[in-house]
Amino acid sequence: MRRIAIGLSLLIGLLLSGNLQAARLAIVIDDLGYQSMPAALSDLPPEVSISILPDTPFDLETADQAKQERRDTLLHMPMQPLKPAPLELTTLTEAMSQAELQQTLRHALSRVPNAIAMNNHMGSALTQNPKAMDWVMEVLDHQGINFLDSRTTAKSVALHQARQHGVPALRRHVFLDHFRTREFVSQQLRLAIKRAKRNGFAIAIGHPYPETLATLEEQIPALAEQDVQLVRISSLYR
Repeated sequence: MRRIAIGLSLLIGLLLSGNLQAARLAIVIDDLGYQSMPAALSDLPPEVSISILPDTPFDLETADQAKQERRDTLLHMPMQPLKPAPLELTTLTEAMSQAELQQTLRHALSRVPNAIAMNNHMGSALTQNPKAMDWVMEVLDHQGINFLDSRTTAKSVALHQARQHGVPALRRHVFLDHFRTREFVSQQLRLAIKRAKRNGFAIAIGHPYPETLATLEEQIPALAEQDVQLVRISSLYR
């Protein structure tokens, strides 16, 4: 009984002192680069990360602004999807040779020079291809770039291949805005919080939609009250 009492006292002490680690939530906003950084995004805490599409009109400008805001930046690398869809100017495809794919990826990284990680844009076909993912991870490993699997398909082998190459890798847990309503974004944010509390951390991906940014602006300040800490995605790779 004495040991139980001591244990309870220690637990209460930790709770009162705030030493128990809060659940961690990282948020990444994808699809930047076609327009200047939205003011509503710049107004969000710098812990909110962004991911930039390469060879878009504002890729370099957006990367520079993110650097000034001390915001983690990712390369949002377009990859071939399963269903026919319009492709970005710079897209990795299954038809590419190793040399073509790796040169395309290196060029894309040069368009987001401060990228700390890369995540896939679309890619439901390419991320199922072990050989293509091997080629991708060779480049990331050589350049010291982390990987985030956007998980556009449950059959993705990208995370596995990254770890095979020793590339620090994470996966997306929640998409915030399949539907562009504040109600849906709020629902998905609650899901991300639940996931973070259950597993210690969670990664949510959204887009620079007005509905998404307004919901985040409103609800991020309340995270601390829920024992959830908003963190830079780079902190999760450590």
